Amino acid sequence: MNLTMTRNLVLAGAALLMSGCGDDPLGPEQEAFEAARARWDANGPASYTYHYRLSCFCPPQLLETARVTVTDGEVTDVYLLDSDAPAPPDTHDLYPTVEGLFDRLAASLANDPVVFEATYDGALGYPTSAQVDISEQIADEEYSFTASDLSPATS
Repeated sequence: MNLTMTRNLVLAGAALLMSGCGDDPLGPEQEAFEAARARWDANGPASYTYHYRLSCFCPPQLLETARVTVTDGEVTDVYLLDSDAPAPPDTHDLYPTVEGLFDRLAASLANDPVVFEATYDGALGYPTSAQVDISEQIADEEYSFTASDLSPATS
């Protein structure tokens, strides 16, 4: 192989390698997240109820489907639908508002997860489901959730 051909092959290889630089595999997920959060910020109600179900390595109470009531951006009531009972008031801080769901997803994205799959409501933008695994080497840090049936509070 002559010097010119070798130089051209090296340059072509370098160009291929550089074309991949800066490509963020989470880029589309980040863009979808930002668009959904902007929809929520523009159209989301301050007071609402929604159904929330978490799947993780966590206390059993948190694995139940809950109806979460948010008033002026704060969780004010949680009803455990599987148990057909209210959650103790001292556990309300364990249930997120929609803003809290977005905050958790943002923190997960910042940790460069190996799995990040989220879906969002088309109209309001709130997360309707997510599956996240931060690291393949860590057990029990992955989580998923569903959020559904969001209904703005009536005055």
